[in-house]
Amino acid sequence: AARIPPGKLVSLISILAFTAAIFSRSRLSLILKLIAIAVGNTTAAYGAVCLWLYFNQTRLIFKPNQEVVAAQTADLSGYEDVWITPRSNSPGKIHGWWLPRQTAGELTLLYLHGNGENIGANLEHANRYRRMGFDVLLIDYRGYGRSPGPHPSEERVYEDAIAAHRYLIQERQVSPQQLWLFGHSLGGAIAIDLATRQSVAGLIIQSSFSSMYQAVMATESYDWIPVRWLLHQHFDSLSKVPQLRVPTLYIHGLEDATTHPDMTVQLYQQTSADKALWLVPEADHNDVATVSGATYFTTIETFVEQTQTGNAIQPPRSPVE
Repeated sequence: AARIPPGKLVSLISILAFTAAIFSRSRLSLILKLIAIAVGNTTAAYGAVCLWLYFNQTRLIFKPNQEVVAAQTADLSGYEDVWITPRSNSPGKIHGWWLPRQTAGELTLLYLHGNGENIGANLEHANRYRRMGFDVLLIDYRGYGRSPGPHPSEERVYEDAIAAHRYLIQERQVSPQQLWLFGHSLGGAIAIDLATRQSVAGLIIQSSFSSMYQAVMATESYDWIPVRWLLHQHFDSLSKVPQLRVPTLYIHGLEDATTHPDMTVQLYQQTSADKALWLVPEADHNDVATVSGATYFTTIETFVEQTQTGNAIQPPRSPVE
């Protein structure tokens, strides 16, 4: 067999090593470029998602339904359609139902519903308060039901609640000392905000939450994004309840899968005004009154009568559902 001279062998090895080195550097460079592209694309996609959440969070929070359909069993006897104009430079109008009390009483209730559906889906529950002796004004925020206007936002629903309060005081001649607020879920945050701005007699907050940030984090669906930086719809009730100066009843179902009852406990603990907390066993987000039955009536009546002397809202025996 032919032998390669040592000098040529060294040269051949050097050429092969040089070629391998060039190939390795080229391959490494390609790998690094691919990694850089992947990281860049991932960062861009992450940034795009964050931007989308920032600009579209009102679409995730507010889920209005424009078709107003009341349950066939719901009582609309004696109701009036009400149209309320918000502040002069704000577009749209607020539609509501004025539901006169069905028993003797002197109190009025402004009913503020949650983030979904509209007044049609809340009529049955509003009628419970009519049977207790409240006149009830049930409103749809602009963008909900028959209330024309832009898509809702935190600022707009606060404006709508203020406009409804002004309507009751000025048009219906309701005394602030006889005006109670009921807020369910997101409506609870709206009621709390209204009570820090305007005079009312008391609050009933049902199935609500401490702040939008805590409600979002409790879902464990957005742990991968900087929620605190992106969130601009705050609904920060926890920072507002220390300002309350009126009796406040907090109600929450212990089986609530939408807003955890611990958040209502937080609100209760931070409230310095007259207050009560009722946690309802086996009740979910929307069925507290159904699950608790007649106890729902007696709990509301007892709290109102104990905190508002001389304004009994219901004869001693409560109606049974």
